[in-house]
Amino acid sequence: MAETGPEGGGRQRRVKRTEVRARLLEAAERCFAESGYEGTSLERIALAAGFSKGAVYSNFANKEELFFALMADRIGERAESVASALSAAGEGSPRQLAGIAGKRFEALVAADPAWQRLFLEFWLHCVRNEELRARFAERRREMRRNLGAVASEESRKSGCRLALSPEDAATVFLALSNGLGIEGLIDPELDLEPLMGRMLELLFGAG
Repeated sequence: MAETGPEGGGRQRRVKRTEVRARLLEAAERCFAESGYEGTSLERIALAAGFSKGAVYSNFANKEELFFALMADRIGERAESVASALSAAGEGSPRQLAGIAGKRFEALVAADPAWQRLFLEFWLHCVRNEELRARFAERRREMRRNLGAVASEESRKSGCRLALSPEDAATVFLALSNGLGIEGLIDPELDLEPLMGRMLELLFGAG
């Protein structure tokens, strides 16, 4: 990778492409969260990451591509976080599994309050751009399949029956998390964890 970063003694070190990409995404997340999509330039992102604008174009075709990559990565990470929490829990009752997922959801919301604003902006951008919408829809289908597989396996281990098909349950979970996140954005005093947990109990057929 041609881009370099500072090292002790004024020397420059060669930065791996994977590190450049990761730093650009981290900087983009901060900048987009602060100023929104329209208010953020590639120059600003590059500067925040400690690179030239050329580093951005070496990794992403344009700002839209960078925005899509950022959101795809972060959404995937959040879905994997919930799935890994369920898998790590081992066998448990539907109520216990629902409680674990609810707690992880609330922790994600609390850890990054700017996330929901950024997701809403991305969602609006996709709705207005047919090509981007189609790409995002495909990523969401993959996410629903993966979450559905986890839900199916965990329900099997716990001996309960999903109230919906695995992929439908995953769809409802994503819709709930997005909807509750929006409500929490409007009213930060809402206690989302027990509500999400209760709804997941119903999905897992706990009654």
